[in-house]
Amino acid sequence: MYVPDLVLDYHRRKVPIDHPDLSVTRAKLEYPTEGVSLTYLKAIEKLVEVRPYRGMAGYFGWVTLDSFADKAVQGYHRDNSGIAGRWVDTYNNYYVWLYSGRTTSGYYMAKVVNDVVTELGSEAVDIGAGRVFLLKFSISGSALKAYREDMATPKISAIDTTFTSSKFGSFAATTGYSYPNPFAMLLAPSSKLLPPAAVIEVGIEGSGTPEDPYRPSLSRALAEVSEVLNAPDFLRLEARRYEMLKAKGFTEEEISLLLGYIPQHQVDLNSVTWGGFEFSPQSPTNIITIHGDNPYSAGAVDRQVEFARRKGLRTFTPPRDYLEAVELYRKLESDFPHRIAGKDNFAFQALGWEVLDLFQNVDFYYGELLEHKTHYSQLKQVPDWELRRRLNELHEELSRVTVLTDERDKHIGKVKEVLKKGW
Repeated sequence: MYVPDLVLDYHRRKVPIDHPDLSVTRAKLEYPTEGVSLTYLKAIEKLVEVRPYRGMAGYFGWVTLDSFADKAVQGYHRDNSGIAGRWVDTYNNYYVWLYSGRTTSGYYMAKVVNDVVTELGSEAVDIGAGRVFLLKFSISGSALKAYREDMATPKISAIDTTFTSSKFGSFAATTGYSYPNPFAMLLAPSSKLLPPAAVIEVGIEGSGTPEDPYRPSLSRALAEVSEVLNAPDFLRLEARRYEMLKAKGFTEEEISLLLGYIPQHQVDLNSVTWGGFEFSPQSPTNIITIHGDNPYSAGAVDRQVEFARRKGLRTFTPPRDYLEAVELYRKLESDFPHRIAGKDNFAFQALGWEVLDLFQNVDFYYGELLEHKTHYSQLKQVPDWELRRRLNELHEELSRVTVLTDERDKHIGKVKEVLKKGW
């Protein structure tokens, strides 16, 4: 009969019976981590309540007890609510948020680092006060993707390497009708992007607060809703509400106290859907990809490209294939020394191919667990069984790839090496 060495050690050397290697605690047990609701996780004591931002006692949410690297959360969310990913603590996390108070950028992605907020991408959309949308926030490796209504193709995508693992969950403001969604689902990450319409260099504006995050300095063209022919009915109603209150002599402060918000009465005709590539406020300029035009005034992508050129910043034709994407990455590499993300991260953001998401995902684990280990301590917080399951999953998915076979084989080798050497 086989007797484990640890048990023999216990009898030979009197190892305490509560030795951590002998104990089987709830924390070490596997449980479903994909295709389950937050309500289920709460029932098995794997969900905790947290309060996200500084000084905002009216905001709260639920996040997973355990840390994960690659996951998605999907559920219905109302205005002034959203989803958190790799939530380390109150002052360090990723999130996507719906907020009608933002003009033609009502769905956005951001990160909080040591209490400083940086926007990573936004969709050119006006959501309207109190409206409800199906959202999903997916993270795989260094790729962040935000979905709205369409769960097949993300509205916003960005590459960021600040956080490698932590908790996932749902958040909301307690004001009005917003509430975290207890039925939001914890899912496997998704792997498809739309290719960009433009790649441009941008400056930075903002102060790093939640109300004024660091973000790209882009062209704006505000117009009254009443002047926009294709403005949706809900915006016309909001604008009318604002105009009536102003006509009666109410100040914006009084309107805010009365309604709890300022009804939207303007749109931004130059707003575009964009995502950053390791967007950092420490760098004087950054590279962003633009993935969507303006909903009210076509040609905003070209206007943003021209705006960058007038400021003396660079603009690039989006690459057509993997070799062109790698060539552009190499061209930009020396200009942004703060970056950790590699060529496959950039190629994925610039082309959107699902196979490139696999490549960058493998590079993420190889780099953090074996190579540079920049965030090794973060990734080690993921349960061992979850890390092993994910790596085996990536190996299996790579084995089915039939394109870019040389790169495929290199990445299969990387997965095998991580699994063999461990962490």
